Amino acid sequence: MTKNTMTNNPTIVLTGGLGFIFSHVTEHFVKKGWNVIVIDNCSTGSHPEIINGSFQFILMDISDQNIIDKIISINPDYIIHAAANSDVDESILSPLFVVRQNTLGNLYIFEAARKCSNLKKLVYANTDEIFGECRTQKKEDEILFPRNPYSASKATGALFRYAYDNSYPFLTDKTAETRFCNVFGPRQDPRKIIPRIIQSLVTGEAVPVHNKGVGKREYIYVKNIPSVIEKVLLNGNRSYNITNNDLFSVNEIIEIIEKITGKIVPKCDGIRPGMDSIYQMDSLRIKLDLGWKLEYTFEEGIKELLKTNNLCQ
Repeated sequence: MTKNTMTNNPTIVLTGGLGFIFSHVTEHFVKKGWNVIVIDNCSTGSHPEIINGSFQFILMDISDQNIIDKIISINPDYIIHAAANSDVDESILSPLFVVRQNTLGNLYIFEAARKCSNLKKLVYANTDEIFGECRTQKKEDEILFPRNPYSASKATGALFRYAYDNSYPFLTDKTAETRFCNVFGPRQDPRKIIPRIIQSLVTGEAVPVHNKGVGKREYIYVKNIPSVIEKVLLNGNRSYNITNNDLFSVNEIIEIIEKITGKIVPKCDGIRPGMDSIYQMDSLRIKLDLGWKLEYTFEEGIKELLKTNNLCQ
């Protein structure tokens, strides 16, 4: 596939740029006219249907050490590292595979970045799960306490960022990190809770409600993500929590969707090992430092998503 030939515009490499969240980011920078290069292994959750010739696509896994030389040969202005095996359940069943893939991938991207002479910024996309159980809203500088193999592997990226920023003067103030709460919206893995609820309303299949549905997460609509990533990419050099503090239990999410649609969600009991009961973060830093404001509220996102499935007006 050919990339945008407007060579005066920045060149950006996105790992995981076909995934649920970052496929939207890929399209965002394509629309801005940037020279976009996506590296993705097309695993579960990828969306190769967006490949249309508007950006360059490279089929490669982040745990392949050759990715270092590949990125160095591109010598981009910007790198967004979002690729990861994000399946918590798989990480519990096969920790050696998931942790190796994610941890080596993190190391290889930072290694490539420090050797890219054109580099202006590397952004590492992380998750709120690295904080572990959050009884209070966690700030960016609080201790990381991951409680499953997946979140432990993601925490390595945060540590590599600190280490590389300190150890290699070329990268000082050229790295940043985003820590997302639960993102939902178009293209999300159908196994996640909001897509499963919607699917249950379409098919009548019961939704497994894990641990009685009392576990709480903060949610944000995916269409908020591209603009905040751009803010961090252009002006950020720290870790930033990305959340609007819309905190809901699974039971509350079901109730909200039932109220909007006027339909009853069929449910059944489920159990999920290693499940934390609550994640929540403080997002004051990105609001003060970068002037971030939410574009889509939780309710606007839910209603838009339900409309695309003909479940509300």
